[in-house]
Amino acid sequence: MRIQSAIPWALGAGLLWHGARSAVIRFEEQAADEIAAKLDGDSKKVSVKAVPNGVFGAAMGDLESATIRASNFTTNGLPLFTEPERSKKGRVQNLRIELKDFRLGSLDIESLTAAIPECRYDFALAMKKGQIRLSQSGTGTGEVRIAEKALERFVLAKFREILSVSIRCDRGWVWIEGVGEFLVIKTAFRVLAKLEPRTGNMLVLTRARVVFDGLPVDKEVADAVLQTLNPVVDLDKDLNLHGAIQVESVISEKGFLTVSGKTTIPNLPSAPK
Repeated sequence: MRIQSAIPWALGAGLLWHGARSAVIRFEEQAADEIAAKLDGDSKKVSVKAVPNGVFGAAMGDLESATIRASNFTTNGLPLFTEPERSKKGRVQNLRIELKDFRLGSLDIESLTAAIPECRYDFALAMKKGQIRLSQSGTGTGEVRIAEKALERFVLAKFREILSVSIRCDRGWVWIEGVGEFLVIKTAFRVLAKLEPRTGNMLVLTRARVVFDGLPVDKEVADAVLQTLNPVVDLDKDLNLHGAIQVESVISEKGFLTVSGKTTIPNLPSAPK
């Protein structure tokens, strides 16, 4: 009798598990397809891995974690925003983002990782129409790694005053050498400086030593050069990040910049009137 009574329970549990797993797979595929549609590149790769919060988590739209991985793509801005007016029934307790070898605007980025807690999404919309729309984001931590050669290309594209440039990142300092036009003067220049965060969304040169044609310049000229080059990177204006990263630390070491700070998924910008 005990064995016979256990059979229906086992079958029911199996069906529930199968249905829950199907719901998770559907969520993963839908989310990956939507993100991929917003990215460019013939070699782009996008995947989403979701883990439900318990046996019935998937049926309730409750996920313990979701990991977004993407690589070999280009984009002019964030592919992911929140829409606060939407339902918050769906939950992602821990959202992890892992991006590699991609171009954001005119900046090539080796890697970006972020861990963001307590995100919400419109569960009914996901079930009915297969559309994944975040409605809320927590604040977590993130890190961006940029090679010095990528920074060279970015500087050349951004500053018309710079005609040629070589950048080296090491031991906490940034060396910038090249040819530029400053104060209506075309000259070989060299700048040794720290690259530090300002107002959370800018990377600026500080504590700089400036040399023109092998000779140190006075403070007025040095200030004019820094005014031309700062901010080296404006995360919101140059990269259209809309406050997604608030920079707290910049490390210059062994050919790379490592930028870290608070991360969130920002609200979808309003359309211009």
